[in-house]
Amino acid sequence: MEFSNLYFLYIFLPLTLAVYFLIPGLKRKNVVLLVASLVFYAMGQPYYLPLLVAVAFANFWLAERVIPGRAATLLLPVGLNLVILAAFKLLKVSFGIALPIGVSFYTFQLIAYQVDVYRKKHPPEGSFFHFLLYISMFPKMLMGPIVRYDEVKTQLTHRKTNPRGIFEGAVRFCVGLAKKVLIADYAYVAFTELEGLSYGAAAWLAALMFMFYIYFEFSGCADMAIGLGRVFGFRYAENFDLPYTSRSITEFWRRWHITLGSFFRDYVYIPLGGNRKGKARQILNLLIVWALTGLWHGANWNYIIWGLYFFVLLAVEKQLMPKLEKVPYAARLLITMFFVLIGWVIFAHEDMGALGNSLAMMFGKGPFWSSSVGVILGNTVPLIAVCLIGSSVLPRWFSFLWGAVLVRGRKENQFSFLQLIYAISLLLFAVLLLYLCTASLVGAASKPSLYASF
Repeated sequence: MEFSNLYFLYIFLPLTLAVYFLIPGLKRKNVVLLVASLVFYAMGQPYYLPLLVAVAFANFWLAERVIPGRAATLLLPVGLNLVILAAFKLLKVSFGIALPIGVSFYTFQLIAYQVDVYRKKHPPEGSFFHFLLYISMFPKMLMGPIVRYDEVKTQLTHRKTNPRGIFEGAVRFCVGLAKKVLIADYAYVAFTELEGLSYGAAAWLAALMFMFYIYFEFSGCADMAIGLGRVFGFRYAENFDLPYTSRSITEFWRRWHITLGSFFRDYVYIPLGGNRKGKARQILNLLIVWALTGLWHGANWNYIIWGLYFFVLLAVEKQLMPKLEKVPYAARLLITMFFVLIGWVIFAHEDMGALGNSLAMMFGKGPFWSSSVGVILGNTVPLIAVCLIGSSVLPRWFSFLWGAVLVRGRKENQFSFLQLIYAISLLLFAVLLLYLCTASLVGAASKPSLYASF
């Protein structure tokens, strides 16, 4: 079940929130949240629910047997998780079997948990109830972010909810929902229309629409997850930080899917030696990280090529960085976005023939323009403008300025009326977004989230 499903928005979520906040005591609230999470999972893939519970129990039991300083005790739990993930990735490619919901995300959370126990970052969780709740929480189940146990262990038993947190979380959820339903879904429609045209301009425009689609899709779902977590009293790590304003590929990957990047940094790149063992070893470590990053998304060739493509870019960039820093900001931004755009073309096409054809059309194969491309372009100009503004720093600046004018830097008791106006304005904005999303979803289905299939 998707967050952008009307059943979720108007039945499942309201019922869950009503029961959660009506029942007193954090222990009882946690029971409600766990039951809701398991029901949420079962409504999407009931046949994989036993797998989720079994994998969680196996990791809970094995963590008790991980001994710091004895690497052999870590091999079984980490190996088990990797084998399960790899098996389903291969089954999907070979036989078209659907992946368990969120398997890529909760597998990495389990691996991080086991390694952190080994590193004495935290002891094993003593309650299977709390451990299962950590793994299965529905706000982060579909598309992350990858939440490490140490980030929420205290919140599992000692968090507090307050009106401000609930309000801010609800607004964040509505913004994420709008990014998914009102921008990403329409960008994907334009992408599919353009994919069917054999013109160079269509290929470039399709690449641009996919580039916007995947950003607003994934960051929107991350916003919804973070917002829902906030409503329930959890604080999840941020997963996106305006990646399309980056001036280098290195900066882009510090801003895109931040929790995945930090996972590979902390649990693969640094343990392999990072950049501490010379240039040659650093390049090898980067190759391993990016090969694994590609495979994390899937065992299809396009994901492997996509990972290796960014490995090459990063390896070259690290050698040229002193010179690149002298290039003007605008030029660096455009160059970076050009290479990111090509990367998304690779990512978008699992079929190698379709990938080759798209790249060939972009770089000279066949005619460049047609009237049909012009019609689609004319119809998508407003959407492109929204995408450009929405992926820029402008919304963040406007939000900061609006808050600064009415709230920040002023005494609370002196400007309570202005704070009320600020809160009402945010509420009306969230209600408007929810209304527009609902109107868009009535009689239609939102496109299934891309990363939910990884």
